Amino acid sequence: MTLLKLLNLDVLLLQEAKFFDSDDLAMAEATGEALGMEWRLAPSGSHGCHLMTLVRPGRVSFQEFVPDAAEGKFHHALSRADLIAEESGWSFRLLSTHFAPFSPEVRAGEAAWLTEFGAADDIIVAGDLNGMWPGDPEPENWDWLPEELHSRHRRLNPDGTYGPSNRDAQAKLRNAKFRDPVSDLGHPWAATVGHWSDRESYPMRSDYILPADGVADRLRALKVVSTPEVRALSDHLPVIADFSLSS
Repeated sequence: MTLLKLLNLDVLLLQEAKFFDSDDLAMAEATGEALGMEWRLAPSGSHGCHLMTLVRPGRVSFQEFVPDAAEGKFHHALSRADLIAEESGWSFRLLSTHFAPFSPEVRAGEAAWLTEFGAADDIIVAGDLNGMWPGDPEPENWDWLPEELHSRHRRLNPDGTYGPSNRDAQAKLRNAKFRDPVSDLGHPWAATVGHWSDRESYPMRSDYILPADGVADRLRALKVVSTPEVRALSDHLPVIADFSLSS
């Protein structure tokens, strides 16, 4: 909470908001109160990894919120928030998600729910996509990942052996004209995972904020918050995008 207060965000998306639905939403209420933000919760279909969308009153407000925009088809969830920038009146849609952790094939199916929006002028997709972006560095070897977890990340060769990383889900989004701030728009690359434990220790991007093609020119900056103190808080690092909210 201390970190999130210091960041003073207009919009905040949380994944794995575990137990936020317990005790009459006590943790969700406490989080919104601590940050001074209005919130909506999207229940996850698996593991209690709920999604939470928060906005800062006076800057951004909810017009509509759909907690299950994929009608139960995602391993976790896909939420849709229709938002409005209060000063300018610009309306935009934020699709928050957490792709399936266990299967690149399932992730590719989840990405297919989003591809039709890639050329829009008012849509941003954000969340933990659980995989590398096309063009990001390929591991020289896979010794950093236990063999029993290779099926989560690698492409299966015709002979049954494993090949390179499977990035089909991310490639579908790229080919649909969602713009990667790093490879498309020139913002600096930084890993969001790989710092937490020796079990999955390869530094890579797993968390993304992807403007649709018509929103890309609003993006002014992107950064991953990474200090020793922040790396001790979570297995994923915060990703922050600065968008122009003018009309």
